[in-house]
Amino acid sequence: MLSRSPATRATPQGLLRAAVNRTSQFSTQQQLRRGAAGFMNGRSRTTTTRRCLSSISNINKLPRASTEFRPAQSTIASRYSSSATPAVPDATHAERKDAVYALIDEINQNEAAMADIMDELDLLDDFDQALNLDGLEYEHAFSQTIGHRDQETLEGRVRMARQEFREYLPPDYLNARETELYTRLYGDPIYRDLDSIQPDLELAEELEEEQDPTADQLYREDGQGGWEEVEMVEEELEFELEAEEDDMPVVYDMEAGPEVPETDAMRRTREIAEQLGGEVMLEQFQDEAVPDGNDTTRFHPATELGRSGTNPSTVFLPNDSLVKPISMILSSFSNKHIQETARRVFKGQYLPLSVTTPPRSVQAPQLPSPLEASQRHMSEMESNVYLAAMYPGFYASVLSVLVEVRKRLGTDWLRGLMSKEDGPSVLDASAGGAGIIAWREIMRAEWEAMDPERPFSEIPIGKSTVVVGSNSLRARASALLHNTTFLPRLPDYVHLRDNATLDDERAPKRKQFDIVIAPHSIHPIDEEYLRKEHVKNLWQLVNPNGGILILLEKGHQRGFEAIAGAREMLLKRVIRNTDLKSSDQEIASQEEDAEDDLDLDKEPGMIIAPCTNHAQCPMYRVPGHTVGRGDWCHFKQRYIRPPFLQRIIDAKTHNHEDLRFSYLVVQRGVDLREAKGFKQDRVAKFNAAKGYEHLFPDAQTRAAMPEAEQQKLAAQEAQFEPLTLPRIVYPPLKRRGHVTFDICTPDAQIERWTVPRSFSRQAYRDVRKSQWGDLWALGSKTQIERNVKLGAKHGVSKKDRLEARAAAREAAKDAREEDGADAAAPSRKPELLIPKRKKGEKIPSWKKHQDKKKVRQHYSQLKPADS
Repeated sequence: MLSRSPATRATPQGLLRAAVNRTSQFSTQQQLRRGAAGFMNGRSRTTTTRRCLSSISNINKLPRASTEFRPAQSTIASRYSSSATPAVPDATHAERKDAVYALIDEINQNEAAMADIMDELDLLDDFDQALNLDGLEYEHAFSQTIGHRDQETLEGRVRMARQEFREYLPPDYLNARETELYTRLYGDPIYRDLDSIQPDLELAEELEEEQDPTADQLYREDGQGGWEEVEMVEEELEFELEAEEDDMPVVYDMEAGPEVPETDAMRRTREIAEQLGGEVMLEQFQDEAVPDGNDTTRFHPATELGRSGTNPSTVFLPNDSLVKPISMILSSFSNKHIQETARRVFKGQYLPLSVTTPPRSVQAPQLPSPLEASQRHMSEMESNVYLAAMYPGFYASVLSVLVEVRKRLGTDWLRGLMSKEDGPSVLDASAGGAGIIAWREIMRAEWEAMDPERPFSEIPIGKSTVVVGSNSLRARASALLHNTTFLPRLPDYVHLRDNATLDDERAPKRKQFDIVIAPHSIHPIDEEYLRKEHVKNLWQLVNPNGGILILLEKGHQRGFEAIAGAREMLLKRVIRNTDLKSSDQEIASQEEDAEDDLDLDKEPGMIIAPCTNHAQCPMYRVPGHTVGRGDWCHFKQRYIRPPFLQRIIDAKTHNHEDLRFSYLVVQRGVDLREAKGFKQDRVAKFNAAKGYEHLFPDAQTRAAMPEAEQQKLAAQEAQFEPLTLPRIVYPPLKRRGHVTFDICTPDAQIERWTVPRSFSRQAYRDVRKSQWGDLWALGSKTQIERNVKLGAKHGVSKKDRLEARAAAREAAKDAREEDGADAAAPSRKPELLIPKRKKGEKIPSWKKHQDKKKVRQHYSQLKPADS
């Protein structure tokens, strides 16, 4: 027989029976992890979410010194009853509470010692019920009656519940005091049964394990008191030989490792994949584990400079300045009334005529929005709908564009505006104030980066101006925007005199702004000449000393045509181009209208984004509206819908939306090509195709280079300019072993570039993390010109073609009926007999096509006879 250890002798037998169903959350599990590893590996680990709140009625044999307070009876998964604290002095109560918790600690220590001894004797698997690992928690049970050990224990209990159950909470899991603290920290709890919470928690844990980018990273000391990441090299499992799509050249991967012998499991997997018409993917790409692309430590510096979009990639609307004020305004009106009005005004459940992007299944017409900020008459409910449906999309799209402008112009540009005496002057010409909120969010982020200690109240907001026509919308916008001037309409500077006259020698006064934001203001104008006047008027409102004009439209064909038309007008009539010989497709070489032959007084200016060229747009070779346009320049921005927009569209599956838009950013009075001495031409494209991977090496590589090469490299790095890089205009096609993406080059061409793994390890790793809209700097192995679907100027739409065919068939049918069967019978050829398919018979596809061809030939021979 086994002799009793001191630990087992110190534990009363009755006390061990009472502890059969308890788990020690702190010391016991820590001791088991250290001394009973075999036991933990042999048994499945039980998390807090799977424990049941066992009854504590069996705790009735504690020593008298610590059993003055006895909890009431309770059932499984119900809250423990809290009895009133006995009327005893505070000192006596504290002593007795300390005695109870001291006994609980002693029980935990004894159980830990028993676990160590049983593990040494290999008895844990056979006598696992002797220890209470999945039962009642004594400390939690007694805290219902005598109070928690201290305030830290109480907060730890509440925080553990939040961590385990996330935003939900099982009923009666926390007592009254714990629930009060939970409400103060996290808000009112959302109660759900433990069985319904469990699947969601398991799925969330699996996703966290899959998306944890640091789960398999190793670190080592760098010799300077810090740590550095150990780069992991993936071993390839097979040679990869694959022909690229769309007649791309075959890319051979010469870096793959030896072939792995096929096991039975791999063979079975391959057979199933062949039956389903798929293939077995043996390579796990790291970009799937990093959803937001936040793993930027391994990017090449040139890739970092070319990245676009917000960080994180999903925009969260500001609660204090946007979501909460709009929610308070809408709370005075019926949700049902707001929903019905929004769907009536914007023509559908998904609001296809607003700034939102409806699903592809919704065949939405490409019409402008029926509500504009500048319109004079707008009812109270229409103003509510404008705030709820238009403001979130305006904010997300304008914020995305402003972030891109900040990246291309740099920190000096933004901080220069903030350091002006009166601050920056901003005009929101058509967003109703949402553009001002986005601009102030950009300034807040820059202010925080400059000095995190300074309060936000000291941010130099400057002068903000918003164009709002109706009184009802102006009253609502003023509640969201402070220190803002509201104008009923845009000033007309196109028809205003430029110089002094005989009657008035004074120079005309013009109010100009550092930034002019004009989203969704061109598409509502029907006539082309009025669109040009509107864009020219906006240009006159921009400060000639480096002001910024932002044009933005919805991301469909008609919206792109509006932006491309404005771009063409600015390049022809306003901006002086310094690279006239940069491309064969330059606008200056095209035939111009008679009005364009005039001697125009052009001024310096430059397109900041998204174009990196000043030639004719390769997707807008046919000006104006075209039919069948398959390619157009647009981008996307994901944002989280606010609750009021969720209710309007009745969204229940997800709360985010990918907003698509086309935009143009132009700077007036400053041409960076002249200031920095770079060109956007064919040479820039060739340099980008070769890549700039040799620039910006790490400190160790740079130190090993000779001094002459270091000086040469420093000169090349100083000349590097992201505005000479091609931009990715469609989502990259990430395939196994190579990545293909379509770009717009600095010489105004749409090309398809391919980066295989054999081209460059750094380039391949960066291109797998590239996103739609990035500037690409590390070159490619192949460059092929891509055929762009521009459509036809006087083409016929698909709907018209179908209607014409149906009308032709009806006309032919009527003609045959009028001729009569008696005249057509002698000359009619015998009918074509096509055998019908028997039940269960499978006819090959080639046989079906052959039969259809016979039918077409037969009826084509009958046409002369019918006529």
